[in-house]
Amino acid sequence: MLPVQDYIDHFKEMWAQSPETFPEFPKTFPKEDKLRHEQNFDRFQKKLKELQNVAKVQQLRNDPAKTFFPMFKSFLQTVFDFEAGHLEIILSDEFKDVSKDFFYRARAFGPELNPEDIYQGMRNVWIMNGLQLMAEKPIKITPSVFAYSMIYPYSDNLLDDPGISNDQKQAFSVRFDRRLHGLPEKPVNHTEKQLFRLITMFEEEFPRIEFPNVYESLYAIQQGQTNSLKMIADNGLSDDEICTICFEKGGASVLADGYLVAGELTREEEQALFGYGVYLQLLDDIQDVREDSLAFTKTIFSCLPENDLGRFVNKTIHFGRMALEEMRCFKGVNGDDFLGLMNRSIETMIVESVGLNHTWFSKNYLNEIEKVSPLHFSYLRKKRTQSKSQRFALFQKYFESAKSKIEAD
Repeated sequence: MLPVQDYIDHFKEMWAQSPETFPEFPKTFPKEDKLRHEQNFDRFQKKLKELQNVAKVQQLRNDPAKTFFPMFKSFLQTVFDFEAGHLEIILSDEFKDVSKDFFYRARAFGPELNPEDIYQGMRNVWIMNGLQLMAEKPIKITPSVFAYSMIYPYSDNLLDDPGISNDQKQAFSVRFDRRLHGLPEKPVNHTEKQLFRLITMFEEEFPRIEFPNVYESLYAIQQGQTNSLKMIADNGLSDDEICTICFEKGGASVLADGYLVAGELTREEEQALFGYGVYLQLLDDIQDVREDSLAFTKTIFSCLPENDLGRFVNKTIHFGRMALEEMRCFKGVNGDDFLGLMNRSIETMIVESVGLNHTWFSKNYLNEIEKVSPLHFSYLRKKRTQSKSQRFALFQKYFESAKSKIEAD
């Protein structure tokens, strides 16, 4: 058994020690910088629309990576002000190749999936690629990297669907848990059939007898997902119990990422990955605070009164900086560029989430944290009110081009 409770206790203590004071940031963005970034954002969207014409679509089909990644690099550089060292990591040839490979494989495996579903899986691919880099493993789409990343658009969407009853979700969790433990189980629908195929990919790469901790990590995330169902209704959970469930779900998820990348981990590496997962879970809870509140789903943040969330965002940022320092136990983390990229990416998303959920924060807090945002909060909210499909327009074009190239070959 993995010492999951020990890791929960360790990071709950770190959370308790994290201050609620406003963090120091390395850079602020005055009004003129924000306006320039917003103009670049608008130009980027204009380029997306230009991809609609026949010549551009043909160019994308011939070499989607050549068109996709330069645009993506320019977007990160001129809109979000990412540093050159950070871009060298996420836009290296290795990362480009695995992104393209994942699109191809996802299309072949699940033709029913839409671009948003595939992008959801892609985000986990990027996390696992980062772990491959830290563990000094080849950066590629292994069977388990693919399978675990594809589980997200299938299982998470099912568990998060308010249209599916809690009893149905519990029944699904039981069947999935049995199959995860290697027991025979017949899928009752297409989603379960796909999920059971993905588990087979784990078993082929990591035989159960040789790699028991790989499966212990999968059991841990399944237990975390099951426990998280307790937060959907008013079950009288205490703040401490809510914190435990949130930390368990987030920490176990990235711990499983690590085992499916490396096969074996030290105790120190397990703990570091667990903390990284807790940090990502806190980010998700901040991003979804409004939706969770409306759906009566309890999290550390959604239970708070409006205009009282700023100090917990501060606490999350302080916590994340401490938690990521533990990642230095990995051999591949030699300098500050990689950890800097991880933290910069997460903090950028946290700040953006504050701007998008502005009714949950005081005016003073919004004014203060907007200074470190590369875009005006009003601009972010305007973009959110536009067609939701535009958010995935670039991935849609890349995805369609990958599909056309596969069919042509």
